Amino acid sequence: MEKMIDFDTWLANYKLPQVEFVAVFDKDSGTVISVGPSHAFVDQKHKISIDKELAEAIINSEIKIENCVVDINSNSIEIAEIKNINKIDDVLHRIPDKKYCNVTRPDIYLTYETKKQSLKIALSIEYGGTHRPSISVKKRNVIWDGETDMQFFITEYNDPNLLLQSVSVKINDLVGKSKIIKNIECKKFSVFTRRLFKNYIIEYK
Repeated sequence: MEKMIDFDTWLANYKLPQVEFVAVFDKDSGTVISVGPSHAFVDQKHKISIDKELAEAIINSEIKIENCVVDINSNSIEIAEIKNINKIDDVLHRIPDKKYCNVTRPDIYLTYETKKQSLKIALSIEYGGTHRPSISVKKRNVIWDGETDMQFFITEYNDPNLLLQSVSVKINDLVGKSKIIKNIECKKFSVFTRRLFKNYIIEYK
């Protein structure tokens, strides 16, 4: 004989299944696209599980979704820093030679290869670039605000009035890679710029 279950008892003991939340992300950039319960994203391939508190904070706009980036290595969400780049000033500054300055943590690092007649421009790994400073720095999650241009003026040695070449580089072009400027035939020259970052260095090899 089938045993009857008391509905009130069943209801009192019933527990709703725990909702699992996920973040769907772009596989190339790691940028979070959507957040919600897992059953809403069954067909999505690139997603990770996240805790309820973080999911609700993003859904309620307490944390902006555009600031969220998935770290593939740790399989977790990190809140990225929004970096607004503005000129520190409008004065032309000569980028100092590594031999004559004691900056150990440059933001922008230039390397001139004499034999190749090429100039490499690199951003510090702290900001997602390729240059490793001489001291240990921790990589920061940064989302650049817009495609900001940096201007580099290659001039006669120590004379910004005698311009040899002008180079424009977008900051986004230095994230994860460096920029190579070829065919710089002048053996001795200076590089001037209007600073967007605090510390610049050039090394001549």
